[in-house]
Amino acid sequence: MNPENNAPMQPIQPVNEKAVGPAIGVIIIILVLILGGLYFWGERMNKGSEIPNPQVENSVTPDAQTQNLQQQSSSDDVNAIDADLTATDVNNLGNETVDMNATANSSTGN
Repeated sequence: MNPENNAPMQPIQPVNEKAVGPAIGVIIIILVLILGGLYFWGERMNKGSEIPNPQVENSVTPDAQTQNLQQQSSSDDVNAIDADLTATDVNNLGNETVDMNATANSSTGN
């Protein structure tokens, strides 16, 4: 035997490797916390921005033409449909927009 081979062997020290697993775990936990916070913050913002729907009373009284339209038959019989068409006055349709335009133009000075 060779005396050089009998020398006590030095233990091989492992190279200092940094633990990657715990760092990735911490990053995942932080991301989950951030996403959860953003979710709850968004929900709170949505609840705060909802426009309340006040109960507005219908102060407009329906005119005769509207009342006639509401009294139409729901039958699909040809005679009932013909009677509804005959009773419907289509000559004055669209006059409301003319009145609104006139009112708008007079209030703006045009």
